[in-house]
Amino acid sequence: MTKPGSGSNLPDRGVGDVLTPPSGSRKLGPADHLVQPQGDIEIKTPNTVPVDSRRVTVNPVNEPVDTEDAAHTAMRSKIKRFVLTVVIIAALGGALFGYDTGVISGVLVYLTPDFGLSPTQVGVITSSLLVGAAIGSLTGGWMADRFGRRMTLLFAAALFFVGALAQAVSPNPTFMIVTRLLLGVAVGTASLVVPMYVSEIAPATYRGRLVSMNSLMIASGQLLAYIINALLAPTANWRLMLAMAAIPAIALFAGMLFMPDSPRWYLKQGREDDARKVLRRSYFPENVEPTITAIEQADQADRAVKASLRDQLRKPKVRALFWTGVGLALIQQFVGVNTVVYYAPSTLTQAGLGDSSAVTSSIGIGVGAVLGVMTGMSLVDRIGRRPTMFIGMAVMIVALVAMAAAERLLPNEPASGYILLAMMIVYIGSFQVGVGVPTWLLLSEIFPAPIRSVAMSITTFLVWAGNFVVSLVFPPLGDLWGPSTMFLIFAVIGVVSVIFCYRRVPETKGVSLEQITAVAES
Repeated sequence: MTKPGSGSNLPDRGVGDVLTPPSGSRKLGPADHLVQPQGDIEIKTPNTVPVDSRRVTVNPVNEPVDTEDAAHTAMRSKIKRFVLTVVIIAALGGALFGYDTGVISGVLVYLTPDFGLSPTQVGVITSSLLVGAAIGSLTGGWMADRFGRRMTLLFAAALFFVGALAQAVSPNPTFMIVTRLLLGVAVGTASLVVPMYVSEIAPATYRGRLVSMNSLMIASGQLLAYIINALLAPTANWRLMLAMAAIPAIALFAGMLFMPDSPRWYLKQGREDDARKVLRRSYFPENVEPTITAIEQADQADRAVKASLRDQLRKPKVRALFWTGVGLALIQQFVGVNTVVYYAPSTLTQAGLGDSSAVTSSIGIGVGAVLGVMTGMSLVDRIGRRPTMFIGMAVMIVALVAMAAAERLLPNEPASGYILLAMMIVYIGSFQVGVGVPTWLLLSEIFPAPIRSVAMSITTFLVWAGNFVVSLVFPPLGDLWGPSTMFLIFAVIGVVSVIFCYRRVPETKGVSLEQITAVAES
């Protein structure tokens, strides 16, 4: 990124400018032609950022040159405080998402005997939240456009609160299924709207990190769920485990009452003064008006090239990127991650650990997930998306094979339980490095502007649909075939996923969204 006066001679690109093929850059991968120009391409949407044929950066908001000025320093501190406040409050939605998906792992250990659940009922109770999440991922985008990001998150917070308390007082399995379905709508809505809201309200220089920050908050929410489960395990109070989610739901609702909506939504509603007020809190004064102009130009250009998804998919590169996104969404679930998130204590109990020990051991899995997300966040911009994926997925496949071996060769022995736990920690950490962080990042990058919103809704829906299928079938199939067979199946899917990613996933490190749109539509 460059600042005024830094000596950069890269021109700003606007509508009608030409994007040229890379020269002197690294050798292109099998799918890089989807985002890298093979010939001169006219940019059809505003691209008010410097374009380097080898590394395209997005930096439309430059800081003043005089960084020693006291007023500038005070302004920067004020902006950081505001942005940090927005991120912390909105990220509570991600933490709730993580908590509500993670807490069920400890709950099932005590809920199953209390309600006399069969393996099929265990799968239905677990996966009912995911049906609601799929619904929320489809309706959340419409609500965010119709009522605003802020109001949609207030709605999600209210659902989180009601759903948490309702499932905690469930008198029977049917009531539990209905309440978790309701809670799932909140989870799906938050998974879509939180990153949308944060990315639109924060300065562009923070946006890339904030996409991965949501993954970190989800993992942190799951870790919190494991800790609460462990603390309450001696009492077997599964109802309190579920009810604890009401506390951050209250904090999210109260915090969002004092937050503004995003400037992009305000401008779409014709509320330019409100948009300007928000931008004055998150941007330097001299960048407010140019940012408003850039948002309006981008919105106009998007409307000008808007076409139906069917029309866009007639273009070969757009179609290829769309199916790549679909594949990434399915891979994220079908390598079995949520069998660990949801059923780790139950699996460890079957392997020989006691109930309390199995629930407490899940804390290690949560720590592994958080460390994996942090590692993935540090690697995707340093070595690229593709290398990060391949490193993480290779370790993940080895861990799955080791989990299968431990469960098969040492059945019902404490040693098997501890080996299985260690491999689960390695598995969940490597999953976050190779699949979790890169997938959400790539899904926010690879779709061209005209289909970005609808493609994101479809792929987010597929994430939750895949999650539902895996969570529903694992208990009965694991009971029929044994967990070790399921782990081997996930390992085979992991190998197929590596081949798919090698052939179909482009490297987007340093590539602007404008370039992706221009190349895909060429």
